[in-house]
Amino acid sequence: MTTVWRFLKVFTLGTWVGSMIFFGMVAGVLFTTLKSTDDAGNIVAILILQLHILGIVAALIYLVAALISARSWKGLVQPAAILVELMLLVTLVSQLWIMPTMDHLRQQMGSYANTAASNPLRMQFDHLHVVSVRLEMSVLIAGIVALFLTVWQRIPRPLPGAPAVAPPANK
Repeated sequence: MTTVWRFLKVFTLGTWVGSMIFFGMVAGVLFTTLKSTDDAGNIVAILILQLHILGIVAALIYLVAALISARSWKGLVQPAAILVELMLLVTLVSQLWIMPTMDHLRQQMGSYANTAASNPLRMQFDHLHVVSVRLEMSVLIAGIVALFLTVWQRIPRPLPGAPAVAPPANK
């Protein structure tokens, strides 16, 4: 694997994982700092869209780099690449199904903060929120593992001072 492709893989995955960690911290600050839960939720919805776009782009760059560096489709079936593929899939499910459903429920409620906890719309929203948080956590954990595996991959190099070993001759 060349240094450029390896760098791209580590950089994109590290950016995605770091952004997820930062997002979690920002979301926590928003909900504890802002007086309105609705305002904090609206800001978080905008930020999670940006996080998902970043994740989708990062995953695509990672997978292209994995494919090119391996010079075959085998690059896409390595453990780290499989984790990135799963992260991409979960991110797409979250962005294309869960987030629009939550947005629709939020619009129907008008105000999350002023909707009773027993309201079916709020109960469905709360359930999807739990699912969303769990999916984001699974993407984060998979990302940390994939980043470790990507960094851990060894580049075969001869030891300093060791004679080069020639491949066996065909007879």
